[in-house]
Amino acid sequence: MHRIHSLDYLKLGLAVLVAFAHTYWLQTNMTPRLFMIGNGLMRVMVPTFCIVAGYFLYSAVARGKGVKWLWRVAALYLFWMAVYLPFWLDQVHGLGSLVKTLAWGYFHLWFMAGILVAGAVILLLRGFARKLAPAYEYRILLAAVAVCAVIGLVLQYVALSGVMQIGVKKFSNGLFMCFPFVAIGYLCGRRVARLGMEGLPPRWLVLACTLGGAGLLMIEAWLVQAWRSDQVMLDIPVSAYVAAPALFMATLGTAMPPPPIRLDPISAMIYFMHVMALFLANALGVRDLVGLMLFGVGLPTLAALLLGRLPIPGFGKDKRQRQGHHPARP
Repeated sequence: MHRIHSLDYLKLGLAVLVAFAHTYWLQTNMTPRLFMIGNGLMRVMVPTFCIVAGYFLYSAVARGKGVKWLWRVAALYLFWMAVYLPFWLDQVHGLGSLVKTLAWGYFHLWFMAGILVAGAVILLLRGFARKLAPAYEYRILLAAVAVCAVIGLVLQYVALSGVMQIGVKKFSNGLFMCFPFVAIGYLCGRRVARLGMEGLPPRWLVLACTLGGAGLLMIEAWLVQAWRSDQVMLDIPVSAYVAAPALFMATLGTAMPPPPIRLDPISAMIYFMHVMALFLANALGVRDLVGLMLFGVGLPTLAALLLGRLPIPGFGKDKRQRQGHHPARP
């Protein structure tokens, strides 16, 4: 698969936003307007990452490497769980809590656990449909997506209403959050593989949905804070199902020049390393936003650039235009 430079730029931008979100600057300065940004516009990040992962999952499946894709995601997840072991080891008090921690993932690594679940569900549904009803393979996938998306949204809004105590992990997880968006990317990858970029909706419609989706995210967030105050969290906006696919397709359909250096190792290191970098910043007494971002973005970028000088697969300058993307990382 040819490298799609626009997706590299997108992933880098989203990774920086993830690092910004985890500085908790928005939470400590929360206002209704900032709520519309943090729990509105920025809630497009995880769904878009999921769609990107699903897009490249389809490429792997089409080449007969779907299971290999899954194993690579699992290896990457377990590697970073091992790196962050000192951060979560005190949460483990027995075999049960260890299994639970590994299943949910530590802090930001929940996304990798979610991608792993989502990819496994897609491959299982694909295998099931191909054996029992090959002609309905994608209809079965779409039906599962609709059911899981609705369950996730309903659980979230029931939790927000206060009618029932529902923990955030009950809906912000691999099945009810990641799976629907990964499947959207998977189906988008299938369509592009069959029809090329011409298979995407008209450009004007994609851009209109991107702008409209951004507006809907802010409106939904404003309504939530007006209803429940700005101290709650909106994890899965309904409007993300418009905004994230539209943003992905708008980016996918935008031709961009190759960057002077590889961006995917940088975005990956920012995503995976920013939490420990922010811990270091706080330990050194850094509290201002600029300082936190220098640690959260600057240190991982420096690490990626230094590793790029070593003969490590996945780092360094591109030598070929024809090069696949990592299965899931930012």
